[in-house]
Amino acid sequence: MWGDAEGVVEFALLTLALVGGFWLLAHAVEAATRPGWMSAVRQALVEDDSVVICHLDALDPRGARALAALLQEAVRVPAGLRTQVTGTTGPGEPRGGLDQVLGFFTATVSVPPLRLHVEDLSALVPFMFARFGVGGHLGCTPDAMRLLMRYPWPGNVRQLADVLQQAVHQRRGGQIEAGHLPPELHSGSRRVLSPLESMERDAIVRSLADSHGNKVQAARSLGMSRATIYRRIHEFGIVAPG
Repeated sequence: MWGDAEGVVEFALLTLALVGGFWLLAHAVEAATRPGWMSAVRQALVEDDSVVICHLDALDPRGARALAALLQEAVRVPAGLRTQVTGTTGPGEPRGGLDQVLGFFTATVSVPPLRLHVEDLSALVPFMFARFGVGGHLGCTPDAMRLLMRYPWPGNVRQLADVLQQAVHQRRGGQIEAGHLPPELHSGSRRVLSPLESMERDAIVRSLADSHGNKVQAARSLGMSRATIYRRIHEFGIVAPG
């Protein structure tokens, strides 16, 4: 929590103790809606060891100018800008005015989408579990990890966090199994499914999970023929459990 003259302002931030100091994680998407956002960033630039500002590309021209002014103000103090500042942006050309902000960063690192470095999931998944307060108490079975690694993750790490958080709600300890993951992770379809097709895929995935991968039993429970369920499994790219 950070305060301003109008009272306490809530932020979507994470403050972590690190080497005797603190990290501030601020989301620039809130710059236009949170009246105390700029004040909190200004205070962090003076008091904190590190500041991470996510989604700089969400700043409108006015917000970009205001943030650039804050960074310039921090540079002008006698000791200079001692705080380590890190910013993140999405793909594409920066919005007008953002170049003023980006000029304060001395290095740029391009991070590929999650689908291009799925090998990092072996480290990301335990990290996410630790963030959710179940670190050391929860893991993933090999089948569940294979599903995570074969999914294309169009929503990148944010989507991974949402998926794992849903799984944590179902199980707080032991192992996350393939059946705890949402149906879309069980499907490798190369095309966008219609809403009706998505409902059919989800029903097949649930039936296969309930029948422990027995396709004949799953077809019977759904009232469809064995030939139909085999065709749908192939069409939707469903990975049957077991």
